[in-house]
Order: sequence, then C-alpha cells, then structure tokens
Amino acid sequence: MSINQLAYVVVESTDVEKWRIFGTQIIGLASEPAPDGALYLKADARRHRILVVPGERDGLFASAWECVSEEHHRSMKQTLVESGVEIIESTPLDRELRCVTGLFSFVDPSDNRHEVIWGPISDFAPFVSPVGVERFVTGSMGLGHVVLPSMNFDKSLEFWRGVAGFGLSDILHAQLAPDFRARIFFMHCNPRQHSLALAEMPQPSGCVHMMLEVSSLDDVGRALDRIAQHNVPMASSLGRHVNDDMVSFYVWTPGGFALEFGCGGLVMDWANDHSVFETTRGSHWGHHWVAPPAQ
Repeated sequence: MSINQLAYVVVESTDVEKWRIFGTQIIGLASEPAPDGALYLKADARRHRILVVPGERDGLFASAWECVSEEHHRSMKQTLVESGVEIIESTPLDRELRCVTGLFSFVDPSDNRHEVIWGPISDFAPFVSPVGVERFVTGSMGLGHVVLPSMNFDKSLEFWRGVAGFGLSDILHAQLAPDFRARIFFMHCNPRQHSLALAEMPQPSGCVHMMLEVSSLDDVGRALDRIAQHNVPMASSLGRHVNDDMVSFYVWTPGGFALEFGCGGLVMDWANDHSVFETTRGSHWGHHWVAPPAQ
C-alpha cells in the first residue's frame, strides 16, 4: 500500500480564532500562527496535525494522506492517473503552508477532497499541551481518523478499496431515523483499527467527524470537565465503541462537524487477529447523540 497514514486535515473557517480557542483550551492542542492568517494546531513533534485556513465557509477542506517515500508517492499518483482520477497539482506556496516536500490533490467519487503528501517538514519541537494533555496517540498510525459523507457510496467504496488500497475493517448499518438507515464502512491503512470511514449520509460541512486519541482515560475525563467549564455543545455522551473499543465522547467543532476524543483504541495485527464483521449497533454502551446546535 502506498498510503500509510492520515497525516493531517485542512479545515476552512470563517473565524480562525474560534478554532484556536477550541483547539488549545478544549482539545489541548498547541497552536502556532501560519502564513496568510492560517493556524497550525500541533499534537506531536510534527509542525501540525490540523491546519486551519481562512475561508468563506466552515467545514473540512481536505483530508491529507501520507506516503512513506517519494517513490510511494509517485506510485500512488500513477495509480490514480491510470484509474482516471484527475490530479490537482500543488504550488510551492501550497507545500510551504502544509510543511511538506511533495503534494498533489484529488476529489473522490463522493466529492470529498484529499491531499496526498510525502516528506513532512518539522523542527521536531516537543509537543507541550497548554492544558496539560499528556500526549496524543499519533506516530506511524497518523492523526486519528475521519468519517466522510459518501452519498455515491458504492463508487466510493470501490475506489478506496480497489484503487487506494485500503483494507476493510468492519461494517455498521446505523438506523439514524425510523425511515433512514445508513451504511458506514470502516477502513484501515495501518494498525489503527480504522483511519477512514465512508458514511452514507449527507453532511454540509464535508465531514461527519474526525477523531483524536489520547493515552489515558484521565485525559478524556479532564477534557469533559473543560467542555463543561466552557459550555461547549456536546455531540455525544461518553461511550465505548464495538469496533475499535475506543472509550470516547463527541463534541461539536467550530467547523460544523463533530470531533471524537477518546482513548484505548485497538491496535491491530491484520494478518492474524481480525475477521471483518457487520454490526447494527455502534457502541457497547453510551454514545447517546445530541442534535447539532442551532446556527
């Protein structure tokens, strides 16, 4: 497989300062100003794992997928071209802002934008959380995961499995309303139980949710305390997922999508420890959902 992790996400925002406050004071990320009014949110030794750029809308702009080398990056690009995918070339300014050596973009069959990168550039300054989060679980497993709206579901699934080379982790059929049942397919590109999920549901923000993982239950609890202190609207109560065993909650971001914050996610040996399964229930317990706040 050419892609080996979710490297970062790019968020578009009409109010970058809201993301700075949310990212640092609620989630516990470090922040640094970026060129042209953008913002870096840092979770580890890399320069950023979330890039917030000023824009005319609030939502996810792109998910960025990393290749381990220039050769893998070139191979991924060739695979996409041979599959009829239109490549969007980057400029030096694009690469400078994202702190990467190589970058191109494409749009998947459900109109989600993706960046493919290699060679992240960083001074490897240590991560220091402004609110005392011990660490985020990243490294070779990447940022975490994203769940993307995929209304052209079958074509999107065929693309991500057959062209991009992701493995299928598990399947959820979620009864979201009495007359609305959605398919959600979870996929992996490294030992994290899933880095990408396709969700058969519309989402104007371009993202159903993204996930960040911390190393302890105490950090999850302290984040809940900060959310209560700052009156930030929750998207879901605390719970434990069926598929990845993550103990987590969900909170609404300034981007109009949810952020899952949890600990204890499974690390898989795909060759020996897993069989794909399908479930109609997403959680062993908890995860009681709340409607998004009124705009």
